Formats: sequence, C-alpha cells, structure tokens
Amino acid sequence: MHPPATTLSADVPELDRSDVTGRIQKTFSAPGYRPPMLPAVALEVLELSQKTDVDFDRVVRLLERDAVLAARVLSISQSAAYASRTAILSLRTAVVRLGLKTLRDVVLEAALHLKVFRVPGFEPAMERLARHSTASAHVIRAVCRRTRVETEYAFLCGLLHDVGFVAALLALSSDPLYGRAPFEALAPVLDEVHDDGSGLLARLWKLPAQVQRVVANHHELGRDAEPVSAALVIAEQLVWEAGAGLEPPPPDANPMSLATPEPPLDGIDVNWTGMVEQARRELGMDDLALGAARAEAFAIVAQLGKPGA
Repeated sequence: MHPPATTLSADVPELDRSDVTGRIQKTFSAPGYRPPMLPAVALEVLELSQKTDVDFDRVVRLLERDAVLAARVLSISQSAAYASRTAILSLRTAVVRLGLKTLRDVVLEAALHLKVFRVPGFEPAMERLARHSTASAHVIRAVCRRTRVETEYAFLCGLLHDVGFVAALLALSSDPLYGRAPFEALAPVLDEVHDDGSGLLARLWKLPAQVQRVVANHHELGRDAEPVSAALVIAEQLVWEAGAGLEPPPPDANPMSLATPEPPLDGIDVNWTGMVEQARRELGMDDLALGAARAEAFAIVAQLGKPGA
C-alpha cells in the first residue's frame, strides 16, 4: 500500500511520498549521477591533511587558488569558535595557528556553505540546514571532550551528516512535477532518504572511511556502531534543544535542565529519546557531563546567531 498523497497548493500537484522517494533513489543510483561538488581546493586540502610533514607554504598556495574560499576560511578562522587573543590576518597565520587538521575542518565548513548548501528556490531551508550542520560539528566536539571519544573526524561527521538533504532536494529541484513543492511538504520524504544521500556523497567525495560509515548510518546505533556515532546522536539532540535543529526547539528549552526533552515523533531529522539514552550509556556520559555539554551547546548556537543573520 502506498502512503497517502499530500495535497499542496492549486498550482502544485499532490505529493505521492512513494513516488517522490522512488524518483530520488532512481537519481542516486543512475550511472551518470553527478553530486553537488566540493571545490577542488577543499578536496586537495582534505587529502593533504591525511599526510605527514606537509609544508605550510604548500597549503597556503593551494588556498590562494580559490580567492572566495580563502576569504571565507579567514572569516571563519576569526569567528568566536576559533578566535584567539591575536587576530588571524593572513592565510599563513591561519595555517600555522590552527594546524592542518583544524584548518581542514574550517575549509570543509567554508566549502559547504559556499558551494553545497545552495539549492535555488530553497534558500531559507538551506540556511537552516547549514546552521544546523555547523552547530552539530562544534557540539559533537563538546560531547567528545566529555566522553573521551577520540576520533580525528568527529567535526567532519557532524558537519557532513545531513548533506543528503541537499542531494535529495537537488534531485527533485529540476523535476517538473515536484520541483515547485515547498520544502515543508518535501521534508518528510527527504528525511527518509537523507542518510543514503549523505553516505553517497561521502563516498563520491572520497572522504575518509570513518566519515562515510557514520554519516550513512547516523540515526542508527548498534553493536557495530562507532563511538562517534553515539556522540553525534547526543550532539544532534543538544543542537535541537538549543534551537538549531531542523525542527523548532522545545518551548521550555533550558541550558541548565537535567531532563532530556522528547523530540516530536513525526519530526524531521530527530532521534527519539530512547536512542539518546542508549548513546549516553554507550559513552558512559553521566548527568554532569551531559549538563556541561548542553550548556556549551546553547552557547555555540547563540554565537551562530539566527538563520540569515
């Protein structure tokens, strides 16, 4: 039995969820599928970050090839999340001060905002998604610090876990049947396939294997799940509570609360509370650690400001 169709406005046809899902999956599996591409410079920085004894001047020359990306990298490097007592005024200072691994994270964050979270006609939704992804990346670091999860790619897992929403939306945006549907109508269908889309993009971009595994299964926990997957479940919960989820936060959200609020059962990109508790058990995260991470999450989201600000 097919799910019921959703009635849209008079100039947009009814949305048949099974049909929309099939169209997206057919696009993903097509031999000639072309994903939204990261800038070549960003991919080269990612490759360099996996090597040892990389010359800083080489990284600077690489970034200088993409002036727009370089400017965004400098802007992010000077944000509250990275700023130090001394201002970062040049690419070389950014490379030396941040180190190659952190610079890689900054470059990928800049590249996603500039090149990937861009679907014409869906700008407000893409702004929310970009804000959610950035918040998740910073908050997962806060969770990892308090649970002794050691992973080089936690930030990238948080940053990239929902890029499948972009891939799925792009697959529909040029469709004459559904391309004019509002994001709110498409969101439940996009939610069903975004894990697959995230995993597909991670493979096509040739991201590290751990990132591929985590983003493709980020709403699942089990015996074979990596600790960073549990950290991402908690990070997403805290980001939602703090107001940077894809769903509105709970009305009584409080950074000092000891309770874990329940996301809506029919919400978009949410984990039910039982999974959050399972993640806490797997990480050994007590109330004190969770409370500290929650307070930091609220501070991080506040620093990011409102979408479009």
